[in-house]
Amino acid sequence: MMTKKPGMSFDVEETELDLTYGSRYKGVSMPDAYERLILDVFCGHQIHFVRSDELAEAWRIFTPLLHKIENDKPKPIEYKYGGRGPAEADELLKKHNFVFTGTYKWAKPAL
Repeated sequence: MMTKKPGMSFDVEETELDLTYGSRYKGVSMPDAYERLILDVFCGHQIHFVRSDELAEAWRIFTPLLHKIENDKPKPIEYKYGGRGPAEADELLKKHNFVFTGTYKWAKPAL
């Protein structure tokens, strides 16, 4: 997946969902969450904020899903640690004519 690199820039990189920032990004100065938001406010950037109509629409879309999860309590589909995810995800993507073209190779973090 494409993620924003840590720090004050808007650069992106291809990576897995790995939140071990301390070991993954040694020597990178990372602002805390509010430091970044306050800077965006001062600079007039609205990228991290949503309008009230966007928020209402998000709740309209996700509330039924959240209720279904709460009521049905589905079990997560398990998959191998370090893998790309469950085979069912690839089957769903294939069904909708999606072809994975990523080049990222996962490297086990040294903790």
